Amino acid sequence: MRIYDAGESCPDWPQCFGSWGFDISEEDQGIWYEETGEYDSDGSAKRYTTGDIFLEWIHRFVTGIILGPLCILQWYFTFKRKERMPSVHKASTAALILVIAQGGMGMLTVRYDNIAWSVAAHLILAQALALALLWAWIRWMDSEGILPNWMNLQRKDAIQMRPRLYNLTLSTMVVLILGAFVSSSQGQNGACSVGSLDAWPLCNGSIFASLVDNMQFVHRFAVVIVGAWLLWNLRGLERGTVRRLLHACIGLYILNLLLGGVYVLTATSGFIEILSLFHLLLASTSFLCIGFAALLARNAVLSPTLAEDD
Repeated sequence: MRIYDAGESCPDWPQCFGSWGFDISEEDQGIWYEETGEYDSDGSAKRYTTGDIFLEWIHRFVTGIILGPLCILQWYFTFKRKERMPSVHKASTAALILVIAQGGMGMLTVRYDNIAWSVAAHLILAQALALALLWAWIRWMDSEGILPNWMNLQRKDAIQMRPRLYNLTLSTMVVLILGAFVSSSQGQNGACSVGSLDAWPLCNGSIFASLVDNMQFVHRFAVVIVGAWLLWNLRGLERGTVRRLLHACIGLYILNLLLGGVYVLTATSGFIEILSLFHLLLASTSFLCIGFAALLARNAVLSPTLAEDD
């Protein structure tokens, strides 16, 4: 929504311009602004199309009406089986807490007009929720004895890999967070200039820039460091599921690095927001690939059904 300048298209929460629908005319938007005394961060004359409002409305609908109840149902079913599969119940409880927290953070994001810290926190909670749901799924299948062979790791190997995979997961999360700050902080998308090689891969015509007031360069610096760290961790890694997931993560990571460059280079007449959307999707998918590998290693270490490779 924020990517398409629709992050403030519903300026109140949980309603939208005092309505539960999304078909709100510009006149009705103006009346709401006048009655509440609240105005858009782009100025009192700012108005949104029905399409803009629908993007924010459907986001809330999917989260609150579909995902939220599904997390409640999952928690209920695992609560009834918590004696037999306690780890699944714990994961389901975490997912339920996270989806509630995500709703609360969504409210704060609206209240504070997509301020950078709220956008970053909203993204962190979304990724944590995805990992919690993946963990519940893995543990549920393992508890039922139906975990696919390709998800079974040797416990001895998993013990060695788990710290590295945790570290890589956190590292890619840092890159995601910095990207969120760049996209939601005023002027940071173009802090290294746009439209030429002086803007990317250089930053204002230089290899280096300030790490204090140029969040764009900080993000790029982190991308390079974490990318090198991902490649370094391929060394000595045996063929198998974790190596394939790490390959997928690195492939998406490099593709996304290039997409970030295209986003900056094509911004001569303004940023192409669909590129920003794909940039976020690729970054999230890359993170979830390595996060999924870390969860599989964790499962192999904790699962009593997997024998050690002694």
